[in-house]
Amino acid sequence: MRKSSIFILFLLLACSKDAAVPVEPAITQYTLSVSTSEGGFVSPDANGTYDEGAQLTLSAIPYYGYSFCRWLGTDNDNLVCKNSELGGARGKSRCIIKMNSNRYAKAFFERNSQ
Repeated sequence: MRKSSIFILFLLLACSKDAAVPVEPAITQYTLSVSTSEGGFVSPDANGTYDEGAQLTLSAIPYYGYSFCRWLGTDNDNLVCKNSELGGARGKSRCIIKMNSNRYAKAFFERNSQ
């Protein structure tokens, strides 16, 4: 009887709800900070925390009387920018950012010459 008691005890412990459950690794997250100079705004407001590998597309949109100038950001080779020449206050630039570290991006605008 002693061997069967040990076997039952082992079986109960092996099937216990408290048995170790494999833990999935935590998802790495990074922070993005977006800002602008005077003369425009960035859409969407993307300030926040994102999962590693997330890809965001930002648009720099100038106010009337300004033009988009350039992007500045961490790891500039990961700021893939595409200019769109719509002219005047409607000209804008898109920037694609892949979240592989904490990042910042700043859109610069300049006043149009009168």
